[in-house]
Amino acid sequence: MPSPPQLRYPWWLIGFVAILGGFLAWKLWHKTSPHLPSRPRVFATASKLIPVAAPVTQTFVPSQPVDPKPLPDFPKPPPIHARAAILVDAADGQVLYAHNPDLELPMASCTKIMTALVFCERVPDNAIIVASKRAASTPQSSMHLKVGERLTAHDLLRALLLRSANDGAVAAAEKAAGSVEAFVALMNQKAAELGCTHTHFMNPHGLTQKGHYTTARDLATIARAAMKVPRIREVVGLTKAVIQRSIDKHDVVMQNHTHFVGHFPGADGIKTGWTVPAGHCFVGSDTRNGWELISVVLNCPHFVKDTEALMNYGFHNFEPHVLEAAGQPVGVCSVVHGVMPRIPVRTADRLEVVLPKKAHASLGLQMRLNPISAPVQPGEKVGEAIGLVNGVPVVQVPLVAAFGDGVAVKELTKAPSSFWPPLLRDAAILALCLVSFRYVAGIGAFAKGARRRWSRLS
Repeated sequence: MPSPPQLRYPWWLIGFVAILGGFLAWKLWHKTSPHLPSRPRVFATASKLIPVAAPVTQTFVPSQPVDPKPLPDFPKPPPIHARAAILVDAADGQVLYAHNPDLELPMASCTKIMTALVFCERVPDNAIIVASKRAASTPQSSMHLKVGERLTAHDLLRALLLRSANDGAVAAAEKAAGSVEAFVALMNQKAAELGCTHTHFMNPHGLTQKGHYTTARDLATIARAAMKVPRIREVVGLTKAVIQRSIDKHDVVMQNHTHFVGHFPGADGIKTGWTVPAGHCFVGSDTRNGWELISVVLNCPHFVKDTEALMNYGFHNFEPHVLEAAGQPVGVCSVVHGVMPRIPVRTADRLEVVLPKKAHASLGLQMRLNPISAPVQPGEKVGEAIGLVNGVPVVQVPLVAAFGDGVAVKELTKAPSSFWPPLLRDAAILALCLVSFRYVAGIGAFAKGARRRWSRLS
């Protein structure tokens, strides 16, 4: 009895089916299985030995106090008469002096620093503001707006920060958010984003109102953010400005009332404030040789004198040591489910340590990276760069996603939108390779047989 015919398949077809099946199984598992983010990566560079000194108790990353035991004391500060005061490095907020920095107090017209910050984020310089009845009727410090008066955001910002116009603050709020109440909500939202945990706003001008308060530390944080906005920085450094307005064309000179800018070396801002409950308040900025310090004094009878004393204390006794420049590439960060397994990261701000002059310490840099998943936005925070003094964390700045090869990180790390299209593409490429191999092998065998036949004939 003849045996049944046996089906014979070419070896390359069997191999192709086996490889394709394995490839499909791996692809399906990789797509459906959970991939948990890895633990945050923490690593440090080798310490840099630099002849500097270490900071004191007040030197710390906001909300992260430093253990003072391995650190020597700072020079003795001058007597300050404020109820609360602080002196910080503008670059990263390192504290050089603090007195009651977390005491909640009213801040009067220093409120307008936050008003200007939110206004500039939402209203361009060439926008036109029309004064409402509510704005024109705002009491006390005023630019004497008339109902229906028109002026640009450029000019309104000068009235707000130089003359400290309360009516201008209301007009700015209504333009930016539609109403004062909506604008105040934005102010509180911005304070929370900046990490100001002891600040609450009730109005955009700073007139006395229950529940309207801040601290010296929080106000310094707000000032640091404001001074990074070129429009604000330009205005607060002026001694006066002439504006254009549509109705009251004689009242156009906006004078700076700080009594600090134009009278003290390096003074370039920022804002005064006064009410009976708040007393004299002042937020100052001073820049010398590219290094900026920011001071805050609240309820201070000698606010100009004490601000000058704090600035002299900072510049005469300390010096900055830059660990990383702003925007400097410092490493890479892993991306979960991304086309690119790693993306470059950079510092969002300059990382520097301010230390007393003529002392010695070991400086180091540590990076703390968070697990992130695609897609990643350019500039998205992915971790922190931490400055170390004698191994102790002192200051930190955010690490953010950078760009790669001229393409936005968001595009480089965007995960595939579906499973089957890339799967079919990969399978087609694999099939093409195997078929090509099959026919190359056949051509090779044919050529070899032809040579043998030719050799027999010859």
